[in-house]
Amino acid sequence: MHTSRLTAFMATATLATAAKIQIAVGKDGLVFTPNSVTAAKGDIIEYQFFPPTHSVIMGDFNNPCMPAATGGFFSGGFTTSSGQNSNVFQVTINTTDPIFFYCGFPTHCESGMSGVINPSTEQTLDAYQSEASTVASTVAPPAPFGGQVVPVGSSPSAGAMNPSPTPPGSTSGGGGLYGGTGNGAGALMVPLVGAVAAAVFMV
Repeated sequence: MHTSRLTAFMATATLATAAKIQIAVGKDGLVFTPNSVTAAKGDIIEYQFFPPTHSVIMGDFNNPCMPAATGGFFSGGFTTSSGQNSNVFQVTINTTDPIFFYCGFPTHCESGMSGVINPSTEQTLDAYQSEASTVASTVAPPAPFGGQVVPVGSSPSAGAMNPSPTPPGSTSGGGGLYGGTGNGAGALMVPLVGAVAAAVFMV
């Protein structure tokens, strides 16, 4: 009993000190704004989506425009008619290693729509984007995983969530996630499992 209370207290304290880093997806064209950020362990990355249709996928530096081989996240497709989408995608960071991400909508990653969390001198966004411009196509997982969709203005609360350390199989061209209404109000494609943004697990 005491252990569970202590765990809950520590989780709440961690959330209280965590920074929320907001990244706009598609607000200024086929770019993430900002496309390079620094985050500490426990910080929350919040992706805010703008028209028309975008997503965010964690990738590997050595394989641009492809999902990370282990761990990671995929928001699913967010289709927005105007302004900012009413929902955001939140991910909690648990590593200070470089984390690359990109938009899974066909041709967007090749066109430079990618970003990085905690870049290093060896793994830079310029190098990633240069290689991305030469890939044949963008690859996306078949289903969202590894994060939490919440309404704009929401704050993560203490709770349990266990994202899969291994992403589901991937499909080229974004799969079938970009043909519908996406993650607009009333059309969530990522189940709201648990009460805290999923952590990025580097396994």
